[in-house]
Amino acid sequence: MTFTNRAFTLMELLVVIAVISVLVALLLPVYLTVRELARKATCIANLKQLSKAWMIYAQDYNGWTPGGAYARFSGPGDGKRYTPLWVLLPYLRTEQIFICPTRLGWDFSTTNPQLDTHRPRQGSYASNYQVMEVPEAMIDRPTELIVFCDSYNPWQDCYANCHGCTGGCSSYIWDRIGRGYYQGDTSKPTAWHNEGINLCFADGHIKWLNLGNIFYRNWVRFLPESDPHYYRPITQDW
Repeated sequence: MTFTNRAFTLMELLVVIAVISVLVALLLPVYLTVRELARKATCIANLKQLSKAWMIYAQDYNGWTPGGAYARFSGPGDGKRYTPLWVLLPYLRTEQIFICPTRLGWDFSTTNPQLDTHRPRQGSYASNYQVMEVPEAMIDRPTELIVFCDSYNPWQDCYANCHGCTGGCSSYIWDRIGRGYYQGDTSKPTAWHNEGINLCFADGHIKWLNLGNIFYRNWVRFLPESDPHYYRPITQDW
């Protein structure tokens, strides 16, 4: 008995390639979705650790929350070139907790001498100065006030009348930090987790929200309900 080696025909090869292409097209979006869900879960875990560290710090310092300031916002001569994230480092395992696995928010790992002293050098979370370096008793709405959130910037500068500055709440857009100008880019929102961001609130809970569902009252202490910005989404000022 004789055996002959039969090669694939061109048509058979094209059919196999077409089948593989269809399978890849079907499975790739599922893979990307699952991967992002895993990264989002890691980001939430980071914020939970930051929340616990923030609360433990307050317990250790007689009810006062950690302070700090990005250098551009710090007063002359006060020397604060760090955010509250850096102050919490002794309560955390590693600086890697400052970085969301989906997106690196800011990176000051440069040779620029103006940025060289900033700490942390890299991160993905903004700190809300409204709840930093204050007694816990002064945080009037802990279930609503944001402490940390996904951000392209290390520091958050939102005011109740912020509609004239850098396109509203600049923590939610790629903007000027370390780039020499004071201008936001609303075409690059922070919404890198399925069109929304992860937020840590003053009572310790973590929540994902669409940017359009974040209001000025989530940032500003003692904002009265009668204030026109109380129910105003931060995206309306972009």
